[in-house]
Amino acid sequence: MQIIRVQVSNVKALKYIELRPNKTVTVVGGKNASGKSSLLDSIAMALGGKKLCPSKPIRTGQDEAFVEVDLDGDPARLIPACTVRRAFWRKKDGDIGTSIEIKTKDGYLAPSPQTLLGDLVGVLGFDPESFLRMKPAEQAEILRSLVGLDFTQLDLQRASIYRDRAQVNDSGKRLKVAFDAMPHDPEAPSQHVSVAALVAELKARKAHNAANKKAAEAVENVRFFSQRQDGVVAAAQELVASMEAKLTVAREHLERETERAGALVAERAGAEANLAMLSDQDIDEVEQQIADSEAVNRKVQDNARRAEAQQRLEDERRKSADLTHRIEAIDNQKDEARQTAKWPVPGLGYDETGVTYNELPFDQIAASEQRRVAVSIACALNPTLRFFFLKDGSLLDHEAKAEFAALAGEHGCQCFLEVVGDEANIVIDEGVVIRADEGMLVENVIETKTV
Repeated sequence: MQIIRVQVSNVKALKYIELRPNKTVTVVGGKNASGKSSLLDSIAMALGGKKLCPSKPIRTGQDEAFVEVDLDGDPARLIPACTVRRAFWRKKDGDIGTSIEIKTKDGYLAPSPQTLLGDLVGVLGFDPESFLRMKPAEQAEILRSLVGLDFTQLDLQRASIYRDRAQVNDSGKRLKVAFDAMPHDPEAPSQHVSVAALVAELKARKAHNAANKKAAEAVENVRFFSQRQDGVVAAAQELVASMEAKLTVAREHLERETERAGALVAERAGAEANLAMLSDQDIDEVEQQIADSEAVNRKVQDNARRAEAQQRLEDERRKSADLTHRIEAIDNQKDEARQTAKWPVPGLGYDETGVTYNELPFDQIAASEQRRVAVSIACALNPTLRFFFLKDGSLLDHEAKAEFAALAGEHGCQCFLEVVGDEANIVIDEGVVIRADEGMLVENVIETKTV
């Protein structure tokens, strides 16, 4: 839906203008403060609602003002051709009153004109360069809303997972530092040394050695008594020799003692044979193991703690990897949604920092490219009211102006381009038209002024 006629009376710096804009580009020229901006602002007041109306819309010295905009309608959206009229008047208390009316060609009045216009006007209004003045986050939000991508929940999930991964990574770093500082002895046994078992072994060996000692003492006693008995036998022999009278008794005594001596000799031989077979066990080895057990067990314990820390470290690494995969899955899901979205300009996108264009931050691309993107977005946001304003047209070279004209034609939009000077379709000075292309004015007297 485009503008086919604009009529303005006493709005801001304008006295009276009635014109038919071109279907693509209408260049509005004139000196500074001549009324160029007032013309564009008047259109915005009529179609954009109260939010675009200034506090003092009526020209100084006048009590009433109005703007009428004829629209050609949009059959595809069942919107007929109509006239939008916004009027202003001074109240007795000095305040400004305003009203809005939408009337079709057959006289039908829309019951809620302001609501209807609010549904037709996009968030950028009619000024695509307002997109360029936004902060990166606001630009990204506009674009996200335009292409229908809402990553709010995904971004919340991603942020939560990212925080969890950061905590896991911090924990993993601390575990890694502690793990690297832990003592480790590769030659230490895998199990603790049992001091109780070693003590029992030592006790058994000592008992064994005590038994051996006792056996040796018994042999020594037998040896002592055997030697002593040998003396007794000798004395008895002497007694036999000296006491023939007591021969019988002595012989009997000798027989008994000799028999006993023989038994003792046999016992002695057996005892000595047994003694020769005995050997002491080494208790020094066990005592040394007991002495070393504390150090060995400390190494075993150090190795066990280190193994446990290594397991925790590996667990943290697995957690971090899992969280990274989840983040990548969310990013892939978002990338897929971006790739399948219908973007107003090829190469356009956004990330957590703002809008991107051909993978570059939006604020790093050329100013002409920024304006081209802004126009495309503005047109996409205003699918019904197909026009936009460029108030800084004097900053554009001929190539840029031609590009915007092409964009207007490409999007089926009207472009109102404001410039300083008289290279324009319509030139305004002191609130009236002083020059216009043929067919643009409607019942308007061009004042004679030096251009």
